Amino acid sequence: MTQHVRWFGASIAAAILIADLSSKAAMVSFLTGSGDRVELLPFLDLRLGYNRGISFGLLGSYGDWMPWVLALVAFLVSAYLATLLWRATNKRDAIWIGLIIGGALGNAIDRLIDGVVTDFIDLHVFEYHWPTFNFADIAIVLGVAIVLLGSTRNSAK
Repeated sequence: MTQHVRWFGASIAAAILIADLSSKAAMVSFLTGSGDRVELLPFLDLRLGYNRGISFGLLGSYGDWMPWVLALVAFLVSAYLATLLWRATNKRDAIWIGLIIGGALGNAIDRLIDGVVTDFIDLHVFEYHWPTFNFADIAIVLGVAIVLLGSTRNSAK
């Protein structure tokens, strides 16, 4: 069972990584020729953005070395999570670990290639915009949410 759980988590990480990097490349190609913005729904646009820092642009103004530091941190966190995946015994753990590893590696690789993370999903209510994000960000948030929901469920028992 443990080996199946490992492969399940690794497959999730690989799928997220492939989906993230390929969607970023596709959106750069598509949006660069279309004015950098395409309205999909009244509250959802595709809008090309680049983030030198972490969430909400934090740490983005620290110079050209910061993307390398952030990528290194992402690789170290992913390596630690891979050890947790190796010891995982249930699918819930494999899912959250795979989501976070795939998302972290997607953004880290993007950072190493371009020096920035490419974002393209723009949620908004009228003129109030959530910071633009990508599939890697969604995977990381979902992974963390699974951990938090699991920990609150366990503490309620």
